[in-house]
Amino acid sequence: MSTRTLWFFQRTGPGEIRRIPNSSMQRFLVGERALQHDGDGFVRCIGMSLELLKKKPSNVARVWFSKIRVNHDGRVDPHHRHETAKLARAETGQASHAEPSVVAASHRFALRRLSHLGEWRPEERDLAALRAVVNTKAGKEML
Repeated sequence: MSTRTLWFFQRTGPGEIRRIPNSSMQRFLVGERALQHDGDGFVRCIGMSLELLKKKPSNVARVWFSKIRVNHDGRVDPHHRHETAKLARAETGQASHAEPSVVAASHRFALRRLSHLGEWRPEERDLAALRAVVNTKAGKEML
């Protein structure tokens, strides 16, 4: 029987990845813990969902890359998510005056256009560092 677990990593600089314990990541996301941003006011995180077989990692189910805006003290900026949602609503509202025969999908397009506010595309050296950290942690080649 397989189960799933989550692993989290932080990009501390180009090509530098470190593991974040799940409890620390949860405390960071609710604003109880600070993480050091990498120079531009954003903390870049990597989330990974893994399938476990007999409590050992067997397969990577999903990987996502997110960037979270933080205040000067390294805690999550509580206004960032609100501002992103406000922008999405504004863009959706502008496109909602379409003709009735058009499928109402403007919210999906707005979310896609604004995804750069919460996602980042890693460089090759970031991916190489992630591979090394994950494979070391798993004890085998996972990525």
